[in-house]
Amino acid sequence: MSARIALLALLLLGSAACSATCAQAACREDLVATAQDLDRSRSAVASAAPGSPAQCAALRQHVATLHKIRTVFARCDTGANKDKNAAQVGAWIATFNRQIRASCKGA
Repeated sequence: MSARIALLALLLLGSAACSATCAQAACREDLVATAQDLDRSRSAVASAAPGSPAQCAALRQHVATLHKIRTVFARCDTGANKDKNAAQVGAWIATFNRQIRASCKGA
């Protein structure tokens, strides 16, 4: 019985240690993935003809990407500028939503 308890304790300690390390690894992967998504969505917005349905779709996708970034930042940003970074992403979302409302009325 004490061997079982010792094994359980080791498993619990191992999972607790992995929890922090695994979370950091997951954040690192998520940050890389969102950076790549952001590059793709910026490129799509820049390459679409102004006012076209393609630009409207690209703008909507860009806003969706920014929402994903905000979610990843909320979970992974532990720095002193966390609130400032979150506010900046929120401002970008608002800016692009205004652009969508102004230029994508029928699209």
